[in-house]
Amino acid sequence: MYGYFFTYQDALPENSGFPLFGGVHFIWIAGIAMSIFLLCKVYLRLAKNKRLQMLNAFVLLALCCTFTQDAILAVTGHMNARMLPFHLCDLATFFYLFLQMRILRTGHCDSLAEIALCLFMPGAVLGILFPVWSVYPAFHYMTIHGFIYHALIILYPWLLFVSGNVRPRTKHIWQPVLFLCCIVPPVYLFNKKFDSNYMFINYPPANTPLKVLADQIGNPGYLLGYAIFIFLLMLTLYQFFNKLTRLFQNFAQ
Repeated sequence: MYGYFFTYQDALPENSGFPLFGGVHFIWIAGIAMSIFLLCKVYLRLAKNKRLQMLNAFVLLALCCTFTQDAILAVTGHMNARMLPFHLCDLATFFYLFLQMRILRTGHCDSLAEIALCLFMPGAVLGILFPVWSVYPAFHYMTIHGFIYHALIILYPWLLFVSGNVRPRTKHIWQPVLFLCCIVPPVYLFNKKFDSNYMFINYPPANTPLKVLADQIGNPGYLLGYAIFIFLLMLTLYQFFNKLTRLFQNFAQ
């Protein structure tokens, strides 16, 4: 499969992808988890200015991943309306850039960081657990990009959380809900016009919890079930981070 490093999925032989939760997948998950753990330890030992530099580097690296993927797709002739950065995790890097600029300007995080922690980060976790790029071989630029990019989307808000810069409050859940209400309608209309499936609004990807959800409730109720699933996931995460915050505070005492 080494000869297919830049081959688009439509031109790949059948069954050339890697299996979910197989050896390759587990190696990536374990490697990402270990890397995030070690980077957190390094980050917590740094002075404030060094932490900002580290955050800057990770945001810029995520942007480079996005633009590199788009450049490869353009050069190989596969850039089209279905390959634009309109998925939730693709939008995360631009949101992180905006958030990081606010942090650099004001010197502290605001409640917008909770959107990164309770919306984008869990989306990236699900992306790594159920990668839609598993149709590609283990040694393929889309596979490498997918895992590294989503790891960066997890890392940035997690660093803000473990350092105490962001402390989610359940009463702020309206912010990620409002954010989704603003971006989902235009993405839905774009999907309809160009027959794309950004944010998996039109139909669920195979081998994911969304596919299980759609199979249980049927297509007419898929969008409603999808919305409820996302809301309950965010609500659960807000409660989880609240408890984790209290645990950190008790440990510090």
